[in-house]
Amino acid sequence: MLPYIVILTAELALFGVLIACLLYFASMLISDFYGIPFVPTRQRTLKEIFSQVKITKKDVFYDLGCGDGRLAFFVNKNFGCRALGVELNPLLHFFSKLKARHQKLTKVIFIKKSFFEVNLSDASIIYLFLFPEVVEKLSVKLKKECRKGTIIISHGFKLKWLEKNKFKELIGKPFPTYYYRL
Repeated sequence: MLPYIVILTAELALFGVLIACLLYFASMLISDFYGIPFVPTRQRTLKEIFSQVKITKKDVFYDLGCGDGRLAFFVNKNFGCRALGVELNPLLHFFSKLKARHQKLTKVIFIKKSFFEVNLSDASIIYLFLFPEVVEKLSVKLKKECRKGTIIISHGFKLKWLEKNKFKELIGKPFPTYYYRL
């Protein structure tokens, strides 16, 4: 009887891994469908990226296209500010909300919408890891809604329309990070 239970348990574990892999790949396809593929920022580079700006508990941090929410979690845990992740992919959004609930984080909020539909007027820091074409479309919204002094951190790509406002550049592998102040 015991070998049968072990085999059944192994089969269930394998089935669970298979389902997790299928959900992960489905999530990638959904993100690709929207033209914004999920490419997570490496965990080990987060500390370096966010050490370049002074973040306080009073700040409001937005991650546009937050994926699995790792930046919102990192910023909230390390700086204590309110962190909002905006993600259109339903699987990634669900995973982020589940993780926030599990960790009992009340100052981390995940919004399942297009970032084009979210009001950014209360943001003091915005993080982007988006293709230049998407950011170009987003630039009108950022100019219109963000207040003077808002910091925009762009990982991977320069923001040509904000180049004169760049105050820092962090050369990193595989992607550089650019810091702008509106």
